Amino acid sequence: MPYKEFEKFEKRMGYMPQLLELIKDTNPEMFETINGLDEVILKDGAISAKNKRLIAMAITATQQCSDCVDTHARAALYLGAKKEEIMEAIFVAMLVGGAPSVAASRNTIRFLKGEMDPLDFAGE
Repeated sequence: MPYKEFEKFEKRMGYMPQLLELIKDTNPEMFETINGLDEVILKDGAISAKNKRLIAMAITATQQCSDCVDTHARAALYLGAKKEEIMEAIFVAMLVGGAPSVAASRNTIRFLKGEMDPLDFAGE
């Protein structure tokens, strides 16, 4: 797989999540598939890329995937989301998915409060 695809993904998100780096290293074809979906679905359109990341973050919170919440929150921040937007999206997730959605967002909330080192946020 060309390094260029990896670089494009990293540029869109502001970093490369460790899980995707592992997939890239072990199954480049799968990484290309994930990258292609991400590129097409999460780009600016009728809904901005930032808001799509906020939606993805809220959905993953309802699925109780804390690492996924952190990943999408970090990407949303990179795309210009404000802390208040992240928190409101988490509260929407709580409305739909209940308190476990907030529990899945624990690290993101800690990061927004300044209680977590940025290098530790989202698995970095």
